[in-house]
Amino acid sequence: MASFKIGINMAGAVSAGAYTAGVLDFLIEALDQWEEAKQRGDVAPRHAVTIEVFSGASAGGMCAAISAVQVQQDFDHIRDTGLTGTNNRFYESWVNRINIQELLRTDDLQAGQPVTSLLNSRIIFDIAQYALVPGAPKVRSYISPSLTLFLTLTNLRGVPYALDSQPGSLEETTAYYADRLRFQTVRPGDPPPPAPAKPLPLESPGEFAWPLLQLAAMATGAFPVFLAPRTLTREVADYQLPKWEAADSTPPVQPVPPAWTLKDGETWDTLNVDGGVLDNDPFDLAHQYLLNLDPKPADGRNPREPLKADRAVITVAPFPAQNRYEADFKAEAEAGVMNAAGRLFSALIWQSRFFGESLALIATREVFSRYMIAPSDTARPDAPALQCGTLGAFGGFFERGYRAHDFLLGRRNCQQFLRKQFILPRDNPIIAAGLDPGGKAAGKFGTAPPTGSAEPRDPAWIPLIPLCGTAAEKAPRPPRASMNDSDLDEVVNLIVKRFKALVPLLLPTATSVAVQVLASLVAFHEAGELKKFLRSRLP
Repeated sequence: MASFKIGINMAGAVSAGAYTAGVLDFLIEALDQWEEAKQRGDVAPRHAVTIEVFSGASAGGMCAAISAVQVQQDFDHIRDTGLTGTNNRFYESWVNRINIQELLRTDDLQAGQPVTSLLNSRIIFDIAQYALVPGAPKVRSYISPSLTLFLTLTNLRGVPYALDSQPGSLEETTAYYADRLRFQTVRPGDPPPPAPAKPLPLESPGEFAWPLLQLAAMATGAFPVFLAPRTLTREVADYQLPKWEAADSTPPVQPVPPAWTLKDGETWDTLNVDGGVLDNDPFDLAHQYLLNLDPKPADGRNPREPLKADRAVITVAPFPAQNRYEADFKAEAEAGVMNAAGRLFSALIWQSRFFGESLALIATREVFSRYMIAPSDTARPDAPALQCGTLGAFGGFFERGYRAHDFLLGRRNCQQFLRKQFILPRDNPIIAAGLDPGGKAAGKFGTAPPTGSAEPRDPAWIPLIPLCGTAAEKAPRPPRASMNDSDLDEVVNLIVKRFKALVPLLLPTATSVAVQVLASLVAFHEAGELKKFLRSRLP
């Protein structure tokens, strides 16, 4: 039976990675429950789906890395966010283990040693050590044996290229900074993955590319300046094909050797920060990977029509539409140095989150090869759906309740997406092959076309991932959290303490940019003023 092939793409999110984690938790629960229903012989559609590829940037990249491990193991799904010490790595990493208190510790600051980040990044290392070590494998039929993972990186060293291939004709060179790593899980007896994929042997934790995956996950989530950059030792052979092209493109990409004297077989050290700086939404990596799977589409694109669709990328996007039209925008007032600098920083972030040509295809609701799961809470139109989105999306680190809310919202939104949007007509060949001749499954699971679609109401549409068992129980709307004054007082005191520890270490080597950053922080030298500032922005 042919399988509907799925790629999961995860955009950057900072602390709102908790939302993406909730989406992933429910998605795996729904797939597990459906598989169990089929094995019991329950009335249910019996077509097949396979998750083939994960791609991610920044917090989405960290979620993607955790996914590559978590889907290979048995774990409990979380409905009660009062729980601690669970075996759910999505939940533990994004709700229980990360918090502002750990990020504000000062034990990483030492006299005579360089300051690598404004926040303490040791908790990031601890979480990577916890979440990215495989345990006893569990085979899931809907997980591809050659599951592939893409993580984007911002390579601060840059890959140099000559503007002319003939020595001596031109002296100018350029550099490319948008980097990435590709991994593939390997089971006993499998052949090595194709280059440049790095092997993740499920039976050998800590060997082959597992340490590199941990470093890459920390690197893709290293928000510049605030979290420490990571040094990755890379193989020179990885760069024979240019990173601005997919390695398995059709037609094949021609090698473009970097302008260096390094040879294949050698390595070089790179310094890396947040992959979301240059590619916050690596949709194209998952899309291209699916495009090259057999049977390859004859026209060179993933089938978009509902009766032909056989593969799709689902993008989890915690921040697809946080900006609104400013009717009262005053250009002259915003032209001041500080305002313009702030807007420039925001523009760089939001441009990296822009969906480009995918925006029109997703918005039409007539394309069935790409989908998006984004935060939605129709009961609170007066407030942002995400609670982690404040303070440039760092707000979720301040209060566990914000992260717990967004985790549960991710689960709820994923359930709604699977029920109402991730569906195809019963006459789609993959769907039709899994329906019983008597029509019982279609009668039980059949639904209307997706909201906004121009497709006819008949015949019935069938969920690609039918909701069975516990996944069919309505996910309740999560309660919104708030941060009490005593907890905020504690955080303010920790911020002041870390700031006082940072200043003596930063000033002797400060550049003009660093001085400007410090000057902006000095504006909040009084704890009371800092508390007012934070209270005005936190939920």
